[in-house]
Amino acid sequence: MDKKKITMFVVITYVIAWTLQIVGSVYMVNNPGTTGTLVFRGSLAVCMFAPFVAALIANKGLRGMGWKPKFKGNIGWLFLAAYVALPLTALGAALFFVIFPNTFDMTGTMLAAKAQAQGVNLEEVLKQVGMDMKTYLIVQLVPAAFIAPFINIITAIGEEVGWRGFLYPELNKSFGKIGTWLIGGTIWGVFHFPAIIFGGYEYGFDYLGAPVLGLLTFTVCCIVLGILEEVVYDRTKCIWYAALLHGSFNAMATLPQVFMNANDPDLDKLMVLGPLPNGLIAMIPFIIFAVILGAWSIKRKKVEA
Repeated sequence: MDKKKITMFVVITYVIAWTLQIVGSVYMVNNPGTTGTLVFRGSLAVCMFAPFVAALIANKGLRGMGWKPKFKGNIGWLFLAAYVALPLTALGAALFFVIFPNTFDMTGTMLAAKAQAQGVNLEEVLKQVGMDMKTYLIVQLVPAAFIAPFINIITAIGEEVGWRGFLYPELNKSFGKIGTWLIGGTIWGVFHFPAIIFGGYEYGFDYLGAPVLGLLTFTVCCIVLGILEEVVYDRTKCIWYAALLHGSFNAMATLPQVFMNANDPDLDKLMVLGPLPNGLIAMIPFIIFAVILGAWSIKRKKVEA
C-alpha cells in the first residue's frame, strides 16, 4: 500500500468535493426554490468526479481499471449490478412502512408537495394532460427502476474510478477485504458530510439525532454499498459494472418517495430511518445481502488461492 498516494488521493478528493458541496449547500439555503435546488444538485453531480480527478493525479493515470466492457461470463453480474437494488430497496421501504404505517401513502402527496415547492400544481398539470395520479406514479416508477441505472453510470463512474478503481485496491494490499470495506466505506461516507450537514442531503435538517446520526447512518450505508460494489468489481474486473450498481442504487433511492405521506408530521424526523435505502431501517436488506455476498467473496478467494 502506498500511503503517500492514498493521502494525496483523499486530500485532493475532499478539497474538491467539500468545496463544491459547501458552496452548493449555502447557495441553496439562501436561495430556496428551483434555482437553489438545481445549483445544489449540480454541485453534487460535479463533485462525483472529484475521486476521478484525484485518482488521475495520485495514481498518475487510470490504467488497469477494466475500461473495456466484459460481457462473457459476466451477464449474471450485469443483471445483479443493474437490478439487485430494486428488490432490496422495496423490501427495506416495506419494512419501514410496516413499522411506521402513517408515513405510507398511495395518492402521491409527496410528489405533489415537491412539485408545489417548485411552484407547480401537479394535480392541475395532470388534468391538463389527461392523466390520473396512479398512472403518473407508474410513469415515475418504471423509468427509475429499469432505465435510470444505465443513465446514472455517467456520473457514478466519476466516483467508482476513485473508490473501487484506485482506493480499495490500494487498501486491500495492507488491510485485506474486511479492513478495506470498513476503511474505504468510511472515507467514502465522510466524502458526503458537508452536503449532509449544510445542505440537508438525504435526511433534511430535522431528523432524529441530527446531524450526528445522519453522518453515522450514511457512513454505514457507504460501507455496505462499498462491499457490494467492490465484490462486483473484483469478480468482473470491469469498472463499469461497479458504476452500474452505484447508478442503480442512486436511481432506486428515489422510488420510495412515491409512497411517502407528505402530510405525516413525523416524516421529517424519521427520514434517517427510511424509507429511502440509506435509512437505518430501510437498509437492513442491503446489510444482510452485503454480509452474504461479502462472506461468499472471501470464501471464494480462499478457494481460488
